[in-house]
Amino acid sequence: MTVSNLLLTPLLLFNFYQVNIFTVFFNILIVPYFNFVVMPLTFINIFLFNKFLFISDIFEKILEFGEATINSFARTNIGMIIFGKITWWQVLFLLIVSFCYLIFRLESRKLKLSIVTLISAYSLIFISIHFPLQGQVTFIDVGQGDSILITTPLFRKSYLIDTGGKVSFASSKRPKRPQIEQITLPFLKAQGIDHLDGIFLSHQDADHVGDLGPLLDKIKVNKLYMARGLLKNQAFLKRIAGKVHKSQIKELLAGDRVNEGIKFDIVYPYQAGLGKNEDSLSVTFKVNNKRWLFTGDLDQAGEEVIGQKTPMKVNYFKLGHHGSKTSSSEHFLQIIQPDLVFISAGRNNRYHHPNQETLAKLDKLAIPYLSTQRYGSISYRYGFGRDHFETFLK
Repeated sequence: MTVSNLLLTPLLLFNFYQVNIFTVFFNILIVPYFNFVVMPLTFINIFLFNKFLFISDIFEKILEFGEATINSFARTNIGMIIFGKITWWQVLFLLIVSFCYLIFRLESRKLKLSIVTLISAYSLIFISIHFPLQGQVTFIDVGQGDSILITTPLFRKSYLIDTGGKVSFASSKRPKRPQIEQITLPFLKAQGIDHLDGIFLSHQDADHVGDLGPLLDKIKVNKLYMARGLLKNQAFLKRIAGKVHKSQIKELLAGDRVNEGIKFDIVYPYQAGLGKNEDSLSVTFKVNNKRWLFTGDLDQAGEEVIGQKTPMKVNYFKLGHHGSKTSSSEHFLQIIQPDLVFISAGRNNRYHHPNQETLAKLDKLAIPYLSTQRYGSISYRYGFGRDHFETFLK
């Protein structure tokens, strides 16, 4: 049995979020490859390699074969599961259970009980991560862009509104690492999220869908929801070429509803466009009896259409176009009467979002706001009638 693997696993799950479950239990419970193969062959070879080179060659081929087999197995990701990041008290709990397993491993009767306890401990924590008691609406801090995660409690459904992405202003042949690999994917996998039930795409701008392609390469996505007409945009088509099947794509217009765990109602656009700001897919939904509204980069004219055709009182609203002057008019804010608004914008961005006039407008209407510039990621947590807000930066 590889003691180091047993004791390191809780520490790895505390700092990371995924583990090859086959490798862990293979090493812990069945055949400790390192202890029974690598160490003995290496030790014997110390004494034999000078006089019996042919034996050393055999040992070397055995170790090379073992390493090649392990590497091939690792590349397939077979047995790799997104466990989720565990808390410090869960680390302590797993370490205590692991030590108990080590203490009783020489007594056959107690060994069976300790093995069952060890597996049960990991299983309970896994279930608590993958079947959470709380859902969320989280504004992921992707800088100058939008990416909002929405999940439900227990039998979790997971959705994104936009993916974020960097806008490139200078031509460079050097490939840039997608920011989803540094921000969004670790955030998802730390919560045990290994797939998305759907992604709502507001429009074609890079700061909203620029990371869609890399995201589709890294995680399973069941459905892509977008405004009708976006598929005629050639720049957008290049982002998803060869990455999704036609059956995964659902085009929407105002009046449509997506009902999968959460009822997403589409309130804009009313006609097909090409995925420009003025065509932004606008979505409203309720969780925990609180209504949310997201309008992408929709301009004031589009917001007025929403106000006229589907006037509503909302609890929470993502301020249009990162708080620029071109959206979220005073009249529209008076119609929806939000209790709180959110601004997703990059720190020191070149557009100087949010605009000071927009902030003055919010102050005039006595509407409080939270910005990812100041607070980092912002999460609304809800479940069983209770809710609260959390921010990454205090």
